[in-house]
Amino acid sequence: MRETREGGWRTSRESRWVFTCEHAGYALPREYGTLGLAREDLRDHIGWDIGAAAVMKEAAMRLGAPRVASRYSRLLVDCNREPHEDSLVPAESDGRMIPGNAKLTKVERRRRLALYYEPYHDRIDSMVARARRRADGRTVRLLSMHSFTPAMNGRPRRLDIGVLFDDHETLARRLGVALKARGFTVRYNQPYSGLDGLIYAARRHGRAHGIPYVELEINNALIRTEATARRIAHELVAALGDVG
Repeated sequence: MRETREGGWRTSRESRWVFTCEHAGYALPREYGTLGLAREDLRDHIGWDIGAAAVMKEAAMRLGAPRVASRYSRLLVDCNREPHEDSLVPAESDGRMIPGNAKLTKVERRRRLALYYEPYHDRIDSMVARARRRADGRTVRLLSMHSFTPAMNGRPRRLDIGVLFDDHETLARRLGVALKARGFTVRYNQPYSGLDGLIYAARRHGRAHGIPYVELEINNALIRTEATARRIAHELVAALGDVG
């Protein structure tokens, strides 16, 4: 198997699934420091999707599937938002102000898009195109991996996994049923909804390449350690196998 930071490939039994993770890390380029935040804030859920990249990596390795993970914090630029959205570079998150994003200029916004946003999406385009060339006529599917905090604004979120969709409801519900069969509490389009445009990366690349796509949101209480992330990845791989 040849593996790079952008993706992993095996020479045999390649998966029909390809994986992305838009909020995989909490790193920031040196010039941005900590955006004025405490390092503990960057490592909290506002800075990245805790555990999501670990689940994706393990699942991709088990399947021999390609994967792409965003390196930098969602607070620098959010790769799961439309380029024109205010939340692309958030001024605050979960009640915490982001000093380094205050009074953002148009020049700086364009700079972050050019250096840290579009290169990530270019890697996805290359990965999906390659997967389709290798698919031998099989349908390639895109899975965007995310996690969510168990409570927001003081309200608990009573689910283990959210399956988010817009165009591909049948695929989403088949995956949801397979996950439910493994004991998970599953909800559709919760805690966010694909019907509200909140699966931007999956939609952008799925539609561009004409392939089915879906996004998963996993309760980060289930995947905060390597061991628990591996366990969830094992169950996810089994569920994807059931989907076929």
